[in-house]
Amino acid sequence: MWWDKPGTKPKPEGKPFPFMKIRWFGFVVTSLIFIVTTVSLATQGLNMGLDFTGGVQIEATRATPFDVGVVREEIKNAGFEDSVITTSNEAKTVIIRLPVETGTDEVPAIAEKVSQILGDGVDVQVPAVVGPKVSGELFMSGVMAAVLAVLAIGAYVWFRFEVKFGTGAFVTTFHDVYAVVGLFSITQLTFDLTIVAGVLTVAGYSINDTVVVYDRIREMLKKYKKLPIAEVIDISITSTLSRTVMTSLATMMAAGAMCFLGGPVLFGFAISIMFGIIIGTYSSIFVAAPMLIHLPGRLPGAKYTNPDAAVKAAP
Repeated sequence: MWWDKPGTKPKPEGKPFPFMKIRWFGFVVTSLIFIVTTVSLATQGLNMGLDFTGGVQIEATRATPFDVGVVREEIKNAGFEDSVITTSNEAKTVIIRLPVETGTDEVPAIAEKVSQILGDGVDVQVPAVVGPKVSGELFMSGVMAAVLAVLAIGAYVWFRFEVKFGTGAFVTTFHDVYAVVGLFSITQLTFDLTIVAGVLTVAGYSINDTVVVYDRIREMLKKYKKLPIAEVIDISITSTLSRTVMTSLATMMAAGAMCFLGGPVLFGFAISIMFGIIIGTYSSIFVAAPMLIHLPGRLPGAKYTNPDAAVKAAP
């Protein structure tokens, strides 16, 4: 490509895609994401799962494996619409989490009802109750984990690159995490600790994509010192685009398998990953990179900070 040969005249077919000319479209989309997410969180909030609202956990074991699909259907038919059912020990142990709204007095009756549903030959352990205090602490721990992860990511990029890169990385990661939370608020899918894990995964994936773009921008700033910053960014994004698309598609395939084959337990986690990949790829191009133009300060090696400056030939 033409940018690999300093001093040569660019050919029309070799020019990078002018991402920065349409950066305002990205700013509009980003603003809409922020507004819609904020309004949704303020009006309807999140559909908290049992991890954050409290409930009862019943663990049952038998000699033969459980059919988790049958158990889930029978529990649902018994009136427990919001139950969460998982298995372990080669499906010989089933873990059932159910909401408890009126207090712990109804726990023995719920345990008895579940025992009848599971049938004979099942050893049901003493139910464990997750109270409001514990669930509240879990929620605050999840929020703190997400906030600290975003701050640590911004601090690392700040130290690894410089202030403008670190600020852009922080804003971009927050944007991606906030967008995923907004998706669960808008759709009212269950938000529990599994989704918190998905949000943290999205934060890590997002910063990985952003750092790849930032590293190429820094490399190109040293190579093409006389080009306007907007054109350097276009060159950098175009040269990393194939890597970004292939990585995103490969990860989407794995997340898609979890979404369609993993059952209800992994559905929310897979959705958060899939949406996070899409929003993370978008933000690395239309949020992280354009911010380097508009944030105050000067990038090292950048001769022209005005994105509309005339293009001058590289030395």
